[in-house]
Amino acid sequence: MSLADQISADLLERLQSGELRAGERLPTEHQLTDEYGVSRATVRSALRRLESLGLTVTRHGLGTFANAGTTEVRADLRQLNSLSDTIASFGLTSEMSYRSRAIRAATAEERRRLELPARAKVLATERELTADGTVVAFSYDAIPRLVFPEHLDIHTVDGSLFAVLEAHKARVATALTEVHAASGNEVGWGPRPAASNYVLLSQVHYLENARPVMYSNTFFVEGRFTFSLIRTR
Repeated sequence: MSLADQISADLLERLQSGELRAGERLPTEHQLTDEYGVSRATVRSALRRLESLGLTVTRHGLGTFANAGTTEVRADLRQLNSLSDTIASFGLTSEMSYRSRAIRAATAEERRRLELPARAKVLATERELTADGTVVAFSYDAIPRLVFPEHLDIHTVDGSLFAVLEAHKARVATALTEVHAASGNEVGWGPRPAASNYVLLSQVHYLENARPVMYSNTFFVEGRFTFSLIRTR
């Protein structure tokens, strides 16, 4: 973790513990610089991360104030991070369980999104993501079969797909993301809230050379995982 990440993580813990309460002003940049022994630029970077997550708000001339709802798992839509890492950054235990893994023919939509030829195959997975044992998301993913060696044992595919891809020298660099509302009992499996509503992130992930490497439809249970984005005018 960078120094800014370490400071934002510590401030997040202080927000979650109630040391810094909703509506309360955080220490000034000068005070934080002295407290952590870092530059003002590092402190500003840490504060920007908290604000991007909707955890704080900066009022020019007055300072930075804590927002309510600091115990929720939050993610900045501009940041492309592993969901497991995001959950862990909030001090929660993240678990990824796979319902299925299969090598199959790509669907027409997968071929279009991943720019694959006819009769191409993909590694298709269905995953459940939990935070402290509570289901927060279901994900349906497709990765071109050619990304992996011929002898791939699909049962060894586990945990973060970002990490799986990196292990095969395919690092995700960017993603084109569409945000939709979704509902219905056909989403997910096992025990889940009645009449569940979801925030669907439909994403095509790309390598540094702009080659599409994964198509994902991830359904986040409404109210259990919050996305934020700073908008200005």
